[in-house]
Amino acid sequence: MLNWVKFISAFLFALVTVIVITVFYNANKPIATVKDTAAEAAIRSGQIMTVDAVQPYNGTDALVTVFGVNPDGEKVAVFVNEREERKFQEVKLADGVSKETALQTVLQEHKVAKVLHVLLGTEENEPIWEVAFKNESGKLNYVYILFKDGEWSKRILNL
Repeated sequence: MLNWVKFISAFLFALVTVIVITVFYNANKPIATVKDTAAEAAIRSGQIMTVDAVQPYNGTDALVTVFGVNPDGEKVAVFVNEREERKFQEVKLADGVSKETALQTVLQEHKVAKVLHVLLGTEENEPIWEVAFKNESGKLNYVYILFKDGEWSKRILNL
């Protein structure tokens, strides 16, 4: 009888493990597909020759930021929007503030307990860095820093 209990317990554990893995795999499949499609679109447009990184950005418009090297050998970010077909908005990373600089700007003015993410995206066709963080009281905050000069664009605090 004890062997049957062990067998059933092991079987149920294995079944639950397989179900959990399947659910997580299927949950991540759409975002992986969107990232791959965006990277291919950026390469097809001729704006990027090699892809270094891909990140989704959900602001006013949902888009995917593709980081890579353009045909001139410069590091660029291309903002791939599903509604665009050919030419996407593009910025040279050397022409604006870095991710680290944007984060330091936020850290100097706000009491940050935990940084959730720093993403490059666009708001009103203007490239921005979105910094999401939790403050010391555990409240969620979003701060938008202009890519071109590092100035504040918008702050959404204490959510």
